[in-house]
Amino acid sequence: MFEPDTLLPEQFFSLLGRKPLQGEKRLLLAMLEDAVHCFQTYLLAKKPHERRLFQEAEEWIDSTESHWYFSFENICEILGIHPGRMRDALKQWKVQQTLLHAQQQGQPIVTVVSNNKIMARVELS
Repeated sequence: MFEPDTLLPEQFFSLLGRKPLQGEKRLLLAMLEDAVHCFQTYLLAKKPHERRLFQEAEEWIDSTESHWYFSFENICEILGIHPGRMRDALKQWKVQQTLLHAQQQGQPIVTVVSNNKIMARVELS
């Protein structure tokens, strides 16, 4: 009858027109995914250890330091991701989630915007 074709990973990805991620790049991608996961999951966390995970992820993402091999800048560059755009998208997501959470909690918010960038945000209690 019919037997399934057996393909090596290299053959599969060549059919798709792209190369598989090598081991080192997979590790770097896992580091980036973990940081984004911590950033998004623990943004509004209340527990101290969860807040710390968010803060560490945010500091790493916000850093423009490129001397360290495992910096956000270097990992994004190696993976072909524009670090500035990724950083801006995550910051925009953070603002949206924070505002949404405040609205759901019934907290009025004043936001100061200049040149389409949020300069300050104050929650009125």
